[in-house]
Amino acid sequence: MKRLALLAVLLPVAASAADCEFNEPRSLALDLEGVRVVRFEVNQNDLRLGATTGAAGLTARACASDPDYFPQLVLEQRRSGDTLLVRAERRGVSSGIFFKPTYAYLEVKAQLPAGLDIELDVGSGDAWASGMKSVRAEVGSGDIELRDIAGLVRASVGSGDVTVEGAGELDLRSVGSGDFEASDIRGPVRIGSVGSGDLTLANVKGDVDVDEIGSGDLDVSRVDGSVRIGRINSGDAGVRDVGGDLVVRRIGSGDVSHRGVRGRVDVPSED
Repeated sequence: MKRLALLAVLLPVAASAADCEFNEPRSLALDLEGVRVVRFEVNQNDLRLGATTGAAGLTARACASDPDYFPQLVLEQRRSGDTLLVRAERRGVSSGIFFKPTYAYLEVKAQLPAGLDIELDVGSGDAWASGMKSVRAEVGSGDIELRDIAGLVRASVGSGDVTVEGAGELDLRSVGSGDFEASDIRGPVRIGSVGSGDLTLANVKGDVDVDEIGSGDLDVSRVDGSVRIGRINSGDAGVRDVGGDLVVRRIGSGDVSHRGVRGRVDVPSED
């Protein structure tokens, strides 16, 4: 999602994802020798990352409402041990005309070997990644989409939205007001705390363990293992088609509905 630097606050004007009145190509020759982890700091920019069996590469398109903003858009790399940091950021502030929308951002595309571990630090931008070994993501108000991740996906989410389609296992540390959807998880799923956001899980081969649900809702379906929930506050949980047990330890004012649970069902009354 693009963030506009506006002097006017009384009449907000949003640029669409297609806003790129002026553009300039960029590229970065990545130093991957001996690298095990690649960390992307996306900030307010966009990233598309895919796996390749060929040559690795990174290109970008700088987009701006005025070409004078191009020098503010920085794409750089820094090496620390076996970790390569790739940073895309804007340095400086636009001085646009009153009521005229101004913007400057980078659209980054990268192809990397599938055997690398990926770390994503996403602020208000968006990120897409597919085919990688593992992904660790910290998401602010931006959105990310992950597909066909061989191993672990570990994430913390603020107000942004996250979609995971295909992963070896899932460790979701926390969700604030954003929404999280995951499907086709081949191993266990571990969920920390869910605030006011909604969480949807489907097609999980392992167990699902959830520590706490706040005012958000949890929807879980088609789980081969068991579903265990520590506490539900004012949110609701719907659980369907579970091969193992359903265990809920504590319930506040929320509600639990279930059907198709083949194992034991242990759901207490409200606190």
